[in-house]
Amino acid sequence: MVLGALALSLFIVTKAEASTPAVPGFASISVPLIAHLETETNLEQQQEEERRDPPPVIDPASGPVLSVFGGTVFSGKSAFQTGGAIAYFFGAKAGVGLEAEASMILGPGGIVTQVMGSFILQAGARTSKFVPYIALGGGFLQATTKFPDEKAEALEKLGINPEPTKESAPFVHIGGGLRFYIKRNLAFRGDVRVARVKLDLEGVDLIDSLFRMRRVVGMLSWEF
Repeated sequence: MVLGALALSLFIVTKAEASTPAVPGFASISVPLIAHLETETNLEQQQEEERRDPPPVIDPASGPVLSVFGGTVFSGKSAFQTGGAIAYFFGAKAGVGLEAEASMILGPGGIVTQVMGSFILQAGARTSKFVPYIALGGGFLQATTKFPDEKAEALEKLGINPEPTKESAPFVHIGGGLRFYIKRNLAFRGDVRVARVKLDLEGVDLIDSLFRMRRVVGMLSWEF
């Protein structure tokens, strides 16, 4: 009787031990699995936040910038101006630049070709789509003027030569504008300049001989 009770107790204990899982083995599998699941969850949350809040367009680093433009020049009468410019910006935030420009003005009284150089200071805010700037410099223009056909015929009848005339003059300018980034390396730019042209007039002092010109143009700029 005693032997039967002892055998029964040993059988119960052995069965209980066999049905109990090994704790160390389970921990070695579950801990890396939980860490992996937490890493995937954090990565998914980060990607979701980036999709909700995309980073702002960054003002590209310093380097060359190519622009083409068209607009209006005001100098008594308005005229159309078109041309191109090449600039180079310096510094970590591209805050300082030099620009060379060549353009043509098509007016009712003739054609004006001009070249000019500019020193540019801009905000350099690399975290903004909008970059304001100021510019100043100088240049040189050549104007070819001609009379309208009806006036040319009348002058010929009076014995006056109506042939086109050419004049050249230096000028200084100041202005500014705003660049808006459409893409990282593509920007639209609104530019305003005021120039003072030195006219060669006899008997007139320097200040009175400075002819005022204004222009407003829109530009497309590629940075590379």
